[in-house]
Amino acid sequence: MAKKRNKTKKKILYFSRVIWGLSFLIMCILGYFIYDANVLPLKYFMAIVIVFVLLIAIHGLFVVKKKTRTWILILLNILAILFMAVEIFAILKINDTLSFLRHNLGLKYETNVYNIVVNADSGYNSLEDITGNTVKTVKDMDDVSLFEKSVKEKVDVTLEYEENVVSLLEQVTEDEELILIVNSGNYDAMLDVDKDFQSKVKVLDTITVTVTIEDSESSVDVTSEPFVVYLSGIDTRTNYLPARSLSDVNIILAVNPTAKKILMVHIPRDYYVQINGTTGLKDKLTHAGTQGGVELSMATIEDLLEIEIPYYVRVNFNAVVNLVDAIGGINIYSDVDYSFSCWTDRGCTFNPGLNYVGGRCALAFARERYAYETGDRHRGENQEQVIELIIEKVTSSSTLINNYTNILNALDGTFQTNLTTDEITSLVKMQINDMASWSIESFNVDGTGASMPTYSYPNQNLYVMEPNMDTVSQAVAKLNEVLETN
Repeated sequence: MAKKRNKTKKKILYFSRVIWGLSFLIMCILGYFIYDANVLPLKYFMAIVIVFVLLIAIHGLFVVKKKTRTWILILLNILAILFMAVEIFAILKINDTLSFLRHNLGLKYETNVYNIVVNADSGYNSLEDITGNTVKTVKDMDDVSLFEKSVKEKVDVTLEYEENVVSLLEQVTEDEELILIVNSGNYDAMLDVDKDFQSKVKVLDTITVTVTIEDSESSVDVTSEPFVVYLSGIDTRTNYLPARSLSDVNIILAVNPTAKKILMVHIPRDYYVQINGTTGLKDKLTHAGTQGGVELSMATIEDLLEIEIPYYVRVNFNAVVNLVDAIGGINIYSDVDYSFSCWTDRGCTFNPGLNYVGGRCALAFARERYAYETGDRHRGENQEQVIELIIEKVTSSSTLINNYTNILNALDGTFQTNLTTDEITSLVKMQINDMASWSIESFNVDGTGASMPTYSYPNQNLYVMEPNMDTVSQAVAKLNEVLETN
């Protein structure tokens, strides 16, 4: 009987030592992942290391001794297995986070999307129908070799370059023989200008051209120096983020990490501004994104607000839908004393006061402007409200614990930024270290609606908002106050 007990104890002791070895291995792996994530201040990381060392040492002392009671070994094994399960879960979550950050941060390429467009009444219905024909387009890249290669891979045509893309888009509505390849940003801009344009043309196919871009590292230390981020919400309903597109949301975030201040300045999409690098007619701010992408939009806003903008975040509208659904919806406050249905989605009705909505209606609310007397100005306030509600809910501990994976999946591929992983993790580490609260202020520049010709469409009058320069000056003063506060 004693021999049998000794044999059983030896097996348990051997099993306990195996469990201890696995615990040590998994603990080391978790420690490496925590170190690699680089979000914990040194004092917290060292505290975790000390706790890990003590736990593994105490556990080891019991399994090394042959005289340790069997029930103690069994209890330690149960606790170790439970602890390993938690550690493995933490490793998987940290790995998901690092993969997400490295995939989405520090933009290294941009995707240009082109539409092959013909007249709606033409006999062209497929790529085979246009094979061998001459196709007109414009040069919107310094090096068109990748563009030409991508076209040839899709269809065998002869490219003929023109100067004016707007003129080509106008011509195709009347010329049944004309075939165009145009940047999707220019196509979307024409849809915005001419509500009947889509019914006058057909899109036979799309071509994507992915271009590697050079890393332009900023010299800003985001944990100690004030910095500015341009938040651009692009007008595309698809899952891709084309390099050139209408920017329907234009928000400047001035961040002062030492004073713990954030200022959000909203600029209406139709603001009538001088596009950077152009002379003569001004244009809508939203058109800068179709002419030169996010870089031109940033440069134009820099001219307007007299600031330097080193960072940007471009967000696809789908990000709002997916993210709000992932966090279980938000409570939107409608500040008008009447009910209305958003023109973008008749199924979304908002009543005075709080309205609990999912992603689809949150997006409709953020895009609505026709239900308000002040139009785009009110829409800007709504967009800021949606952003603040999302941030508030995403940063709550219960939402993060219950919906963490869903949040990452919702955001993956729906935004682009030149903020790097190191910059983001540095900010997180700073926040964990001091746990300080932030003050957030919003300000909207204002203007007066008008009908004017624009740089993009000089031959017709479009709705624009002529800036109220007093509000622009106020915005500049507020920005300087935040960016200069130490």
